[in-house]
Amino acid sequence: MRQLQCFVVLAEELNFTRAAQRLNMSQPPLSTQIQTLERELGADLISRTSRKVSLTRAGELFLRRASNMLDQYERSVQEIREVQQGQDGMIEIGTTGSILRGGLSELLAGFAAAYPRITLRVHEQSPAAQINEVRSRRTDVSFNRSIPREDELAHEYGWQEEMVALVRSDHKFAGRESVSITDLKDDQHVVLRPDSSDFAAYVMSCIVASGYRPHVSQQVIDAQSIPSLVVAGFGVSIVPAGIAKLTSGPLAFLPIRPSPPTSNVYIIYHHRDPAPALQLFLAEIRRRLGGDPAGPREVSADRPAAG
Repeated sequence: MRQLQCFVVLAEELNFTRAAQRLNMSQPPLSTQIQTLERELGADLISRTSRKVSLTRAGELFLRRASNMLDQYERSVQEIREVQQGQDGMIEIGTTGSILRGGLSELLAGFAAAYPRITLRVHEQSPAAQINEVRSRRTDVSFNRSIPREDELAHEYGWQEEMVALVRSDHKFAGRESVSITDLKDDQHVVLRPDSSDFAAYVMSCIVASGYRPHVSQQVIDAQSIPSLVVAGFGVSIVPAGIAKLTSGPLAFLPIRPSPPTSNVYIIYHHRDPAPALQLFLAEIRRRLGGDPAGPREVSADRPAAG
């Protein structure tokens, strides 16, 4: 690169003295750099006489190539610096459809607008699959309603959603301002499969704690699948309020009163991940959520896993 730089500057100045001054070097080392380059190429690039310096035919042809190579090198150096500073790169994100609807999509859109050179790729996965993908480094970060048990994974509290009752618009309670979980005891229930995640188990525990065991008609893994089953007449459900966003059809989302259950969303990533783009992403998400962008807000191990 130094030889190319010396040649391009000399070709522009066609004067050893001025070229050496621009390069902050003396004339003898400049001459040595040019001679070394000519030996490596096997061609004379510079025609030297006592009166003037000019480019040979080979020098004129090589000047275009040399200028392009220097431009590409400088562009590559800048790109590497941006990657190291977290201003470029790709982030693989695992989540569920219900969390995307519950506010994550807006967070990602805000980050993408602020950092357009960082590519975000979202993968909709079951909660357990998300944890496995982060642990194996196939994804960089997970937005999950369950806390991981793996020691190598870090987690932080992201935000909280209220849970609501989901019923068909022709249900006898559809016109109410609110319902209690107990009000739904005579209905069939569409539930998350209790063994699919800590969050699913938490929702079931909220129903049981209200005084009854639900009559389960259907079990699913992702809460986003529930509305279509409720519309089809398979019963009622308790879901995160965010599912109401972008959900159409003959449905009613009713607040649960008193003491509505809540759902926490956690940000999960590998405990020691030095990727600059991920560190920038986490800091920006914390800032947008109103937290400290300088560091994680760790959740204590004894905090309830999902709610």
